[in-house]
Amino acid sequence: PPPFEIRVPVPPGPLVSGDTRYFVYELLITSFLPAPAQVSRVEVFAESADGPRLLEYSGEELGANMLPPFLQEDDPVVQRTIEPRSHGVVYVMLPLPASVATPRQFYHRVWFDLPAGDSTEADYVALETPVHEGSVIEIGPPLRGGPWAVFNGPSNDSGHRRMPLQLFGRSAFAQRYAIDYMLVDAEGRASPVEGGDNDTYPGYGAEVIAVADGVISSVLDGVPENRPGETSRPADFNLSTAIGNHVILHIGDGRYALYAHLLPGSVSVQVGQQVRRGQVLGQVGNSGNSGGPHLHFHVTDENVPLGAEGLPFVHDAFDLLGFCRQGPAGPCEMHEPETRRGETPMRDQLIRFPR
Repeated sequence: PPPFEIRVPVPPGPLVSGDTRYFVYELLITSFLPAPAQVSRVEVFAESADGPRLLEYSGEELGANMLPPFLQEDDPVVQRTIEPRSHGVVYVMLPLPASVATPRQFYHRVWFDLPAGDSTEADYVALETPVHEGSVIEIGPPLRGGPWAVFNGPSNDSGHRRMPLQLFGRSAFAQRYAIDYMLVDAEGRASPVEGGDNDTYPGYGAEVIAVADGVISSVLDGVPENRPGETSRPADFNLSTAIGNHVILHIGDGRYALYAHLLPGSVSVQVGQQVRRGQVLGQVGNSGNSGGPHLHFHVTDENVPLGAEGLPFVHDAFDLLGFCRQGPAGPCEMHEPETRRGETPMRDQLIRFPR
């Protein structure tokens, strides 16, 4: 076979939205060739090569869903090119109708355009990866009421999705399912049209709450607040202060919920404290790597906010109110509320949690 190593960091588990489940994961490809090689096609089948084909990426679509680490290029050929003895990432978001049974595993064929003169006979690598066993964790809301815009939420090309970090000898995708929540005002806007200080943002100071019973595993308070804007960041910028004032709640079975960018002085819990679902943990702020007041929320498999693997989750209930495709300045598009149960808020949705 061609000299490539391919692995999947963690077994994919489903996000649920409407009548569709989305399996979100990565193919980490390492090339041992002394010359560049291009990934030409990725196929995903249910169970085996003889099963139904569930997904295919090729051409521009493959380029849009593949990047060498930290490379931001619009050229799809460059995006799917792996340099000599280097590596790349294919970002997979596989939709599966709820009416279709979940496979026990996905079978992949990753096809390569090999360098001229290469003596390798085969031009693809096969890979099997198990699908996450058991149910995805169901949690309560991290905030009350709304409407809350789901910015940078689960999708295949959000900033969170494309932000692996190389820590502890491996690439980690802690923000695989992360969400930035911003409260929207009556005009459908999450930030001042003409700019303004933190207290002009609708969600500034809103209480953040425990999504489940659990034990506080990490806290940080005292990181100064930023002024809104892209250039205001902590003077002492590191992995801890990047997420600003924060709380990590261990909700059992090795699952940790992160609440980041909190208001300085608002953290009301301490490490080792047991809390109940709905208990106040802090307030929405603008600390750390943040350009405006919002709550960053995600769930990981370790008590390491950016160096662990992100885990999928669903909320027991929320109302879908519309979409915020124009960003924080809006306006958002509103429609009649639709109650969703056992689903994951997805990118740019506008939702309301129970009070």
